[in-house]
Amino acid sequence: MSAWAPRRLPLLIIGAGLLLLLLLPSVDKSILDSLNAWGADGLGRLFAEAAYWTGHGTVQIALTVLWVLVAKYYKAQAEFYHGAAGLAAVIGSGILVQVIKHLVGRARPRMTSPPWEHIGPSFDSDLHSFPSGHTATSFALAAVLASRFPRQAWLFYTLAGLVGVGRVVGGSHYPSDVLAGALLGLGVGWILADTARKRVKGLAS
Repeated sequence: MSAWAPRRLPLLIIGAGLLLLLLLPSVDKSILDSLNAWGADGLGRLFAEAAYWTGHGTVQIALTVLWVLVAKYYKAQAEFYHGAAGLAAVIGSGILVQVIKHLVGRARPRMTSPPWEHIGPSFDSDLHSFPSGHTATSFALAAVLASRFPRQAWLFYTLAGLVGVGRVVGGSHYPSDVLAGALLGLGVGWILADTARKRVKGLAS
């Protein structure tokens, strides 16, 4: 059975949710308003701040570089390949997100304009809402970690999901931005995780 077979359902669910929110922007905005209202108090702000730093690309790159260096030092080749895959997943998904952000030009929730009023190429950070970069890199890294440590997969994906929710709570992204980021991150992460796993199998053969 293809490694992608069990992945079709989560991709289908996320994709369907994304399509639904894009077709029903009022629902997208309603969910945003509900979560963002919680982010106005102390606990909500703390959660949003934690999500920001947990999903920050620089933090994730630093952690994966450390993973690679430690694995290299101890000559742990399986860890080295997965650490390298994790690093590539964060960087790769981050680059793809930036390209899409600049091309789409969707207004962030903090803008007073409707979410799809500004469409098209833009270098204005206020128009870089779609998709969520924090969510994309978090799910990309979670996919690699889940591949290396399958019993803890639920934890990695839960943390990635919380990063996405935190970005909505903090008012930086619409729920549809988060779903798009998750979709992109999973695709990149799974491809690189499969590559690392094949290399590790090659070592044993």
